[in-house]
Amino acid sequence: MSQTKKPGKLRRSLFTIFFMFAITLLFISVLSLIYVLTRDTIRLNDSLVVKRAVLYVAGLEVPQTGIQADALYQERVREVEDQEGNVLYYEILDSPDGELQSYVLPVLGAGLWGEIESVVGVEEDLKTLTGIEFIKQNETPGLGGRITESWFKEQFRGKRWPLSVVPEGEPAGDQEFQAITGATNTTLAVRSILNERLARAEQAIEESR
Repeated sequence: MSQTKKPGKLRRSLFTIFFMFAITLLFISVLSLIYVLTRDTIRLNDSLVVKRAVLYVAGLEVPQTGIQADALYQERVREVEDQEGNVLYYEILDSPDGELQSYVLPVLGAGLWGEIESVVGVEEDLKTLTGIEFIKQNETPGLGGRITESWFKEQFRGKRWPLSVVPEGEPAGDQEFQAITGATNTTLAVRSILNERLARAEQAIEESR
């Protein structure tokens, strides 16, 4: 009797293995298909996030619709790339095919819990900031994550670097910005990222002029 049971158990085991394999293959195929179908849309949305950020820090009014934002970007922004095709900085024009108005720089650096990805705008003098926008960050919600709040970002317009920090709520001078209470490490990270990146960008832009 035991010999009769063994082939049955073997068939059931093989069936279970093949069934799980088929289910796994089906789910992988579905996920792969979804990725292929949505890949271009995801890239377009990511690109639009960056384009809106560039327009915002340049001090331009960002249109509500993606089509309008993209059209304004095409009219007023010129991308300057390195030999590998990576964007070094953006040139902001005062009109389509017009004169250079300001620059926007991609800025990446270490925060408290991961990289902080942002763009920062500077006037032609490469010293006066026109704005800042944070594209990606993993800072603590309610603390360092407050760098995305309007009051924090808007205070950078018109500031001149190198920047230093004053406590939140205190008056800030031309080269100072208010810290976020309880988020000292994130605030200092933002200061370091801006000062270091702007110094490198100033040299790169001066060399390319």
